[in-house]
Order: sequence, then C-alpha cells, then structure tokens
Amino acid sequence: MNTIVLMRHGETEANKNFIVQGRMDNPLNEEGMKQAYATGVYFANHDIEFDMVISSPLKRAYTTAELVNKGMLHKRPVVLDKGLIERNFGDYDGKEINDDYYYLIKRGLVPNMESNEDLEKRVCDSLIDICKRYPNKNLLIVTHSHVIKAILSTHVEEFTYASTLHNCSLSNVTCENNKLTVIDFNVNPLK
Repeated sequence: MNTIVLMRHGETEANKNFIVQGRMDNPLNEEGMKQAYATGVYFANHDIEFDMVISSPLKRAYTTAELVNKGMLHKRPVVLDKGLIERNFGDYDGKEINDDYYYLIKRGLVPNMESNEDLEKRVCDSLIDICKRYPNKNLLIVTHSHVIKAILSTHVEEFTYASTLHNCSLSNVTCENNKLTVIDFNVNPLK
C-alpha cells in the first residue's frame, strides 16, 4: 500500500488575483515561497517523513516541492511527473475566477478545456502508475488545484470543482491494489 499526501502548490500572483492559470508556467510569489517552506517545517515538527517527493513540472509546483524539501528533516530528490500537470483550461486560461467561471467549469462548458472525465482519468491513471513504479512508499505529491480536485470530486461526495482548495493544503490518500481512497482533504498546515 502507498500513502500519498497531495499538496497544492504555494500562492502565485494569479492565485492572489483570482486568475485562472492552468498550464501557464507562473512562479510562486513571496507569500507562496513562505507557505511552501513553512509546510516543510510543519512536516519536520510533526515527524512526517516521505520516501519520495514527486511534482508537476510547472515551476509553481516544482519550486514548492523544493522549498518544502528544505524545511523537512530528511531531504529527498524531487522527481517530476508530467501526468501531474494542471488542467488545460482552454479558453479560460488567464481569465478571472468569478461566478461565470464556476458555472462553466462545473458543467464542462469552457471551449477547448480538458473535460472533467479526461482530467479525472489522467490524474487517477497517473497516481496509480506512480504507485506501481514506487510500491509501498510514503509519497508527497506536489501539484495543482484541479489535479487534486479530480481525485476529491470522484471520491468525496460533498467535494466539487467549485470547492475551495487552499494553497499548500494537504489531502491524504491511500493506494492499494490500484484503488485510491481519500482519508482526509484540504488540511491547512499553516494555521
């Protein structure tokens, strides 16, 4: 069995200003860098250890993983996995997150956007593949809001793509016999 902590990356200027960034390769802002390092310190202070750290290749996730690693007791090399990249938001990339956004996203009506079904299949397949490559490991996976929401919305009845997922929030999942189970989600280590 694998234990997985899905961690959303730290804050970016787009997050701060409620802008959809999707596959745009935005960096963390200063607050995001502080959040990421503080999460690593949280892991150290709570004796939470990982066998591996795996990240989306987008710099906001990768930088988060590197900064978390600096705060942890035992450093691990960060492995990049393209299956963890953020959703392709199609025509909504770079636009404001507002009521229209939630309406269109929830219903899959954004032109050229990766569908909920395609996203969910990609993310579930990627996580299961990672667990097959690294069996019986405790994994920290640093990724993006909709990647994590793809897991949560398919495994947690009350969670949807319109639900809030905080920067650097943690969602605990297990993978056993190619089956993902959500233990808890959207835990804020920065409180």
